[in-house]
Amino acid sequence: MQTLAVPDLINLFAPGRRRALRHWRLAALAAAACVALYIGWQLARPAIVDQLAEAFPPTLETRLGQDMLRELDRQALQPSELSETHRARISGAFASLQAPHEGAPRHRLLFRSSQLGAAAFTLPSGDIILTDSLVLALPDDGAVLAVLAHELGHQQQRHMLRRLVQEAMLPAASAVVLGDTNWLVSSMAARAPHLEWPQQAEIEADNYAADLLEHNGLSLRLLTEVQEALSGAAGTTGTPGMPGAERAYLAIHPPCAERLAQQRERSAL
Repeated sequence: MQTLAVPDLINLFAPGRRRALRHWRLAALAAAACVALYIGWQLARPAIVDQLAEAFPPTLETRLGQDMLRELDRQALQPSELSETHRARISGAFASLQAPHEGAPRHRLLFRSSQLGAAAFTLPSGDIILTDSLVLALPDDGAVLAVLAHELGHQQQRHMLRRLVQEAMLPAASAVVLGDTNWLVSSMAARAPHLEWPQQAEIEADNYAADLLEHNGLSLRLLTEVQEALSGAAGTTGTPGMPGAERAYLAIHPPCAERLAQQRERSAL
């Protein structure tokens, strides 16, 4: 029986080893390319989001918000159960606030009841949705005004539009190119009330709210009271009849030590 020497065995398997080595090199190059593409996309994404958001004409932005409101009213929102007197009092106080800067953002205050719990959010059309649960969870109308001022800050910075574009970039691009918001609405309407705001967006909205309150002679302490009241209530059993309702607001407007510190510092000036 013929046997192979060790050098012959090495030579016999050498082509296979070379092929395997080439495959491993190709796989490593492909993995490196994927990582590079991912990193490049993450770095470029904020700029793309900004460009897409800026490309939305005001009429399209308004239509997007109105279409989202219709979808939310169909799926998740119901008419407010607050008394007409209560709603008129809050609406009147909010409407009387004078904008701290030129070109106040367009807005319309809408009251709704909902299983969403304590919630407040602003659609791209400027419609500010305020749920009954949040009104009842806050200590007074002053705290409600602070929440509305904060929401107006989100509208002034166009935060909701930017979040929608970030979360659904392809439907947003299609809306800009084709002028059709249906795909974006169907993708994002139900998610809009649950989108958690990043810390920077919350601070920007707080800054506008503080300017608005200060310009109208209202205490900046109101902003701090909102976080403190809801955080404290959510840590207990919640408002009677609305267990845990406050958690819904805190989920999308997460409490932040930096925000509280800034609010307290500014209110102390």
